[in-house]
Amino acid sequence: MGIALAVALGGALGSVLRYLVSKFVQAKVGIDFPVGTFLVNLVGAFLIGLAFSYLVERLTLSPEVRALLITGFLGGLTTFSTFSYESFNLLFNGEALKFALYVLGTNSLGILMTLIGYNLGRML
Repeated sequence: MGIALAVALGGALGSVLRYLVSKFVQAKVGIDFPVGTFLVNLVGAFLIGLAFSYLVERLTLSPEVRALLITGFLGGLTTFSTFSYESFNLLFNGEALKFALYVLGTNSLGILMTLIGYNLGRML
């Protein structure tokens, strides 16, 4: 299996799981806050940390399996997991300024881009 196919397969599985878990949790909790997505993002952040520390650093996995599990599945489950890992890595490596710029920039600019996209979509 090629790496691109592994990413696609993992991404499809992760995306479907994200949808199902988010909807299930949201229905059970029933409050006006995206608890399902919040939970999936936090679980995904935990899983990507676990995956990198255990699967990548302790086990010898083929590039295809790593791509399927980490880039594909966890990326499909939540891109927040990648953001969390990269933020952690900057902080862990003593890059406090880069960490602050990345976290603040990603969040503030991400919200701004959502607003711009939303408004553009309303104009079309």
